[in-house]
Amino acid sequence: MVNSAFIPSKLVHSWAASAEAALNALLQSPHITLGHLEELLETQARTLMLPILSAAVQKLADQQPFQCPVCQQPLQAEARQRPRTLKSVFDAFTFKRDYGWCPTCACYCYPADHALALAPNAPASPRVQEIAALMSIRDPYAEAAKDAKRLCGLSLNASSLHREAQRQGQRAIQWRQRDIDLSHTPQGVSELSARSQTAQLEPFTLIIEIDAWNIRERDDWGRTLKLRRKAKEPERWHWVFTATVFRLDQRAQTQAGRPVIAQRGYVATRQSLQSFTQQLYVEAILRGLLHAQEVLILADGAIWIWKLADDRFKGAKQRVDLFHVKEHLHELARTLYGQGTPEAKQWLQPLLRFLESRNDGALDVLHELEDLHQRLHTLTLFQQEVLEKQIGYFTTHHQRMEEILFLTYE
Repeated sequence: MVNSAFIPSKLVHSWAASAEAALNALLQSPHITLGHLEELLETQARTLMLPILSAAVQKLADQQPFQCPVCQQPLQAEARQRPRTLKSVFDAFTFKRDYGWCPTCACYCYPADHALALAPNAPASPRVQEIAALMSIRDPYAEAAKDAKRLCGLSLNASSLHREAQRQGQRAIQWRQRDIDLSHTPQGVSELSARSQTAQLEPFTLIIEIDAWNIRERDDWGRTLKLRRKAKEPERWHWVFTATVFRLDQRAQTQAGRPVIAQRGYVATRQSLQSFTQQLYVEAILRGLLHAQEVLILADGAIWIWKLADDRFKGAKQRVDLFHVKEHLHELARTLYGQGTPEAKQWLQPLLRFLESRNDGALDVLHELEDLHQRLHTLTLFQQEVLEKQIGYFTTHHQRMEEILFLTYE
């Protein structure tokens, strides 16, 4: 049965006649493929879905009680049936809703907008916002606009995509800040921990990997000359602090045998180290920090990481990951013996085996480097500096290299 309130028979019959006429016309054209048929029917379907969506949205808006969505108190009416136009996946449509003042919260609001999960002043529907944000992540805005038109039938220009992507980014930041605020109180920490759903799991180890790198990203578009007139050089290079958090029991393999992590959380920010620390702490709680039997911090040896670990993850094991340790030895081999030379390989291989197969392999490497420093008297000043740097690295971190093979590759 057709519900006449949303899908009147007249609408369906009119659409069916139009769609059939368009389909018959297309079938008369030469070289028609399945793709052409899909594209036509997709376009025709939108013309039917738009009035149905519009009617359903209006019905939902009319059903909302005229009360504040925050405190649930009645609103003082300011305007009735105020129109709002939205861009949906089927095209633009307009609906009407009531507008009022909440004396308790001291703010104006649209109860229907809150029920429909509409952001203030956003011209796009939630579905279009999602499409815009996802496409903008993967491509430049101009290319994403072309993809949106081709794949979804959405006519969005680059500026619209940029605005919607920014809007979703700001929304994500607000959600993240709410969690950070929760982490400042014992009750909030308990709430975050309950969301991890790890209390009933078997004992597990929580892995936290931390790193940072420098990226070139242009800010202050169109303001370069103005900034330079004020003796301010625009910043182009920025540190990005990153981390990933997962349980050790979430390791798995693909059908081809490739190791993967089945589920993990990420933190990445260009904000300050303090902000990164707060974000990482929240993510660790959401991943089961308070229920973990053991917490392991993996990093490359940067001092700021170990300070962060001591501050927020007291009692956690700290380990330098094997990849970065090997990088230091490869750098030293290149400096002493040249890139890819037989001498470099001959000197390097025993040290790599020490790390991979001995319990105190890092100490063995350190002793070899110290002995090398005493034996070689023909080193250049640069070679001496690199050798002393690596001796310092292994001296500082050799205790963080215990069980390095097990923790990295098991």
